[in-house]
Amino acid sequence: MTAITQGSGVRDSQPNNQTSSSSSSSQVTTATSTALKNAVTGIQDQARNPLGGNNDALMALIQQLIDQLGKGCRPKPPTPVDKPLELSKQQDAAIRERFNIGGSLTYEVLDSKKDGKLSAGDTLVISGGITGGEISRQKLTAKDVKAINSGGTTSTAQQQLNTNLKKWDSLGISDYSLTFQRSCFCTPESTRPINIQVRDGSVTEARYADTGELIPDDRQYNKQSVYNLNGDGLFNLVQQGINSGAAQVDATYDKQFGLPTSIYIDQIGQAVDDEVSYTISNFQPEPVFTTLAVGEEDGGGITPGPIKPPVEPPIATTLAIGEEDGGFTNELPIYLGPPIKAD
Repeated sequence: MTAITQGSGVRDSQPNNQTSSSSSSSQVTTATSTALKNAVTGIQDQARNPLGGNNDALMALIQQLIDQLGKGCRPKPPTPVDKPLELSKQQDAAIRERFNIGGSLTYEVLDSKKDGKLSAGDTLVISGGITGGEISRQKLTAKDVKAINSGGTTSTAQQQLNTNLKKWDSLGISDYSLTFQRSCFCTPESTRPINIQVRDGSVTEARYADTGELIPDDRQYNKQSVYNLNGDGLFNLVQQGINSGAAQVDATYDKQFGLPTSIYIDQIGQAVDDEVSYTISNFQPEPVFTTLAVGEEDGGGITPGPIKPPVEPPIATTLAIGEEDGGFTNELPIYLGPPIKAD
């Protein structure tokens, strides 16, 4: 029994009890093992088993028990630590973009599959923040790995996107209108066609095409806001589908302007009702005002002819028809007296 020190009221510390208990347990195990070994030896020395039964079977059973006790006393081997994978620059960029790892955040991918390469089941550990410690830990899926590795070779969808985005940017169109409609397994409100007006590159107005009702501008807190769907926003819909590792991404583009006219994204090939498509129609660039005369072509390289003097307006006169204009003067007429009579 643990004693209480007089006048202090403090018991012996718990760690001593734990050490004592651990030591006693070890001694009991050793004693048990020794007793069993002695029992086996005693049985082997006796010609007859006082307990009766099959001596060979009993000895085999006791020997198994000894072996199990021996295993329990052996220290467990240390758990192997997953080593970080060495990634390519392309894989690094794809991981940072896909999992939004920027600023002071860092990460490492642990080779949980022990195959020396990026695989489904490997562990992504993100660290940083105020303490610099671990923030999150997650297993990479097959879709994650496909999306990360696909960046190494530009897909057909990515090539088409790059080509048409370059065409769109080269035109420099900043004022235009279009109609946008989503098609998906979702609420009817989400599939209503929307007329979008863009001025100076930003969406300034969005109205439901069927009623003309104005849609509130919620782009400050809604990343999926229709007010983000200017020309660049439509291209972003395609890019997001590619970056997500979707099973299928199809897009068609306007031959003249390069703007997407239809987008189809199927995230999981074998899943049902996860597909979404977008239709862009009624694209209309706003007219560009010019000071050129009617009939002249903008930027046509017109060669100027000889400069002619401006045509002056006709001078008003009180002379009768057929009389010559003696020139207009602001001076009053001079009185010459009455007419002279002839003799």
